[in-house]
Amino acid sequence: MELRINPAVIHMDESIIRDMTRVAEEAGAINLAQGFPEYPIAPELREAAAEAVRRDIRHYTRTWGAPRLRHRLARHLHERWGTGYDPEEEIVITCGASEAIMASMLTLLPPGATAVIPEPIYENYLPAVRLAGARPAILPVDPFTGAWNAAELDDACRGAAVLVLNTPSNPAGKVWSREEIETLAEILERHDVLLITDETYAHITDPAHPHIAPASVTGLWRRTVTISSFSKTYAVTGWRVGYAAAPRPLMAAIRKVHDFMTVCAPAPFQRALATALDLPESYYTEMAATYRARYELLAGGLRRAGWKTNEPHGGYFLLVDLRHLDIPDDRAWAVELAHTRKVAGVPGSAFLWAGLPRDDGTEPDRRGRFLRLSFGKREELLAEAVARLS
Repeated sequence: MELRINPAVIHMDESIIRDMTRVAEEAGAINLAQGFPEYPIAPELREAAAEAVRRDIRHYTRTWGAPRLRHRLARHLHERWGTGYDPEEEIVITCGASEAIMASMLTLLPPGATAVIPEPIYENYLPAVRLAGARPAILPVDPFTGAWNAAELDDACRGAAVLVLNTPSNPAGKVWSREEIETLAEILERHDVLLITDETYAHITDPAHPHIAPASVTGLWRRTVTISSFSKTYAVTGWRVGYAAAPRPLMAAIRKVHDFMTVCAPAPFQRALATALDLPESYYTEMAATYRARYELLAGGLRRAGWKTNEPHGGYFLLVDLRHLDIPDDRAWAVELAHTRKVAGVPGSAFLWAGLPRDDGTEPDRRGRFLRLSFGKREELLAEAVARLS
């Protein structure tokens, strides 16, 4: 039998992030690789999930999401970010942001189209582009300063169908400012490019650098698909519930793809997460402050030990600068670090175009540039990780 595999899959890595979790388990290392947050679930949310199971909520919801959750989400988006969506026609509840990204890419990228993606690149984006039969155009963003070139973005957007914007970004923690998003809006308008945003870490930011929802910026709402997740905000990564919000013409098409991908997100957790959207403002401020303190603990300890790091303004990842070490293969180095120093992180090549598998067979460039570490863990683990890396 001849085995026929989609070429888009042949040139696809397995998740390096999840692979480093496997390495951490095998090595008995502290896992600062995968981003599941060690933050307590709100008691109201835990009880709401238990109550949903007790009430025998176990069947399909409407394919685009339980009405209660969609309506409360629409209210939340309007009150917090200033964006307005009709919960009946402009929101879909998905199996995490990952599904929302895949469904949106498959919907909005015709075969042969171009998707512009800022780099460093979260690992889900390129597989989605390739599975859609599209091709990526990479916009370099300095992982340590967040600097990018507007002329390069303008060039990349000529003839493109979609720009993918991750803010706050993973892995670098860049929070795109209002001024940057306004510049981006002018370029997208000039070239008639759609925008897909991944705003998973919107609630986890430095107070001095608040999240700006791109769809709230003048001129962007009508061309933007806003994607996010409940996983990180409410520390329920295993519940697999996210969403996309977009104007009717875009959402009508995205909902069709979602329907045939997963039908619906888990029903009892949809019911519970409607309760999460009623949590007080103190929940969000305390959560963000906790992660900021953990960042200071990890970054401060590493810097005192002689390491250089970036200064993320959002999310719960930081980058350790490896450029001075002349590492020829950062994946092999990261595995060795997990076994010898008992701390696991994600090698930077997993987020860089040059370090990823290439359609033309070119060998990836995996020289060491940075290591991503999560500070979403408990304080005692972060302190021990610093001690092991000192």
